[in-house]
Amino acid sequence: MVVRGLGLRLPGVADVAELARLVDGAPLPPAPVRRFEAPETDLGPLDRRTHAPVPPRLPAAVAGRGLRVLPPESLLALAAAADADAAPAGEPPDPWLATSLVDPVEAGPAAVLWASSTAGLAEYGTICVEAATLDPGLSNPSIGPASAFNGPAATVSIRLGLDGPNETTTGGTTAGLSALVEAARLLGDGAAARALVGGSATVSRWSLAGLADEYVAAEGAACLAVSPYRDGEPGIRLGRFRRTSLDPSDLAAQCRALVRAARPAGSGRVAGPPAGAPSDRRAPERAAPVGGTPAGPVGTIVSTVDTELAEALADDGTRPVWHLESSLGDFGAAGGLLAAACAVAYCASAPAPTSLLALAIEPSGNAAILEVSSWGAPTSSSGWWGERSRPVGASGSRT
Repeated sequence: MVVRGLGLRLPGVADVAELARLVDGAPLPPAPVRRFEAPETDLGPLDRRTHAPVPPRLPAAVAGRGLRVLPPESLLALAAAADADAAPAGEPPDPWLATSLVDPVEAGPAAVLWASSTAGLAEYGTICVEAATLDPGLSNPSIGPASAFNGPAATVSIRLGLDGPNETTTGGTTAGLSALVEAARLLGDGAAARALVGGSATVSRWSLAGLADEYVAAEGAACLAVSPYRDGEPGIRLGRFRRTSLDPSDLAAQCRALVRAARPAGSGRVAGPPAGAPSDRRAPERAAPVGGTPAGPVGTIVSTVDTELAEALADDGTRPVWHLESSLGDFGAAGGLLAAACAVAYCASAPAPTSLLALAIEPSGNAAILEVSSWGAPTSSSGWWGERSRPVGASGSRT
C-alpha cells in the first residue's frame, strides 16, 4: 500500500516533522504525575506519570452538533482521521504523499480500521458504577453508546461520511499492525478503494489497572490514509508484513533474528537525519536513534512493554532502535500502529530513499513486523518472509 495522509494527535507533537525529530532523538518534556480516581468503587486513587491530556483540535470540516456527547478517545480518533483524509484540490501539499486518489469524493468506498484497548472503557466503568449506586433510570443515556469498544471506528466512519466497512482490532500491541493488514485485505478483495487505519488510547483509572509501573500512560491518536500502490508511484510505501509466534522464553534472540531477516537486500545508502536536525550530528553507534548513523540505513521502531527486550535489540549494535513506549508511553493495542506511523513520519522527513522496520512484540511471543520505505528505497525479496507472510496489499495468500 501507499500512504497518502498522516493525522496525529500526540503529546508534544504538533505535526509530522516534529514526530520525525522525536524519533531521531529529540526529547519530550518529562511527564508530570497525575491523580486518577474512580469514585464509588473499590479502586483507590492512583498517582501515575502521564502527559497532559491531548486536545482533539477538531478541524472545522468535522465540527458540528452532537460532538459534546462523544467520549474523548472518539474525538481524538476523529480529529486524526480528518487530518489524514484531508485532500486539497490539485497537487498534494507534501511531496512524500502519494499522488493517486487525492480526491476522497471520487476515490470510492473507504474502509476504517482502528486499534484500541481503551475505547469505551471509562464509559463502561461509569455505567457499571451508576447501575450499582443510582436508582433505575437515573443513569445518563448517552453513556451507553459511548461505552462501545468500536466507538472510534464508528465515529470516524459516520462523521466523515464514509461508505466502506469499519472494524476494530484489540488485544496486544500487534493489533495495530494487524489493522493495517486487514485494510490491505479489504483493498485487495475490492471491498474498499482506500482506507483510514488508525489507533488511539486514553488514560483513566480503569486503563491504569494493568499498566506496568515503569511506563508513562499514553494518550493520543494517529491515523494513516492508505490506498493500493501503483508501480513507479512516488510516496511512502508499506511493504512486506510478517506475523508470527515466538518462544516467550527466548524472545531476545528470536527478535534479533526476525529483524536481521527483514532487512532489505541491497540497501547500502545511509539515510540522513530528518529535516530540522543538526547536519553535523553524530550519535554513538549503539545509543543512536533510528536512521542517519554509521550503523546503516535501516532502523527499527519497536513497540513492546518489555523494556529489557527493547534494550536487547538496541544492544545488537547492527541497526539503531527506537522504543515507542520509552518515549511516548504505552498505547496498548494501538502500539503497533503508532510504530508504523512513526516510521512513516521519519521516512517523510529524511532524505529519500529511506527504509525502516515497524516491529510489535507481545510478552506471549506474538510478533508482527512491517517494512516502511520511501520511494526508491530497496525492498525485501519474498524469500525472507517465509510461507506465513505476504506483501501488504496482496490478496489470496496466507498471513
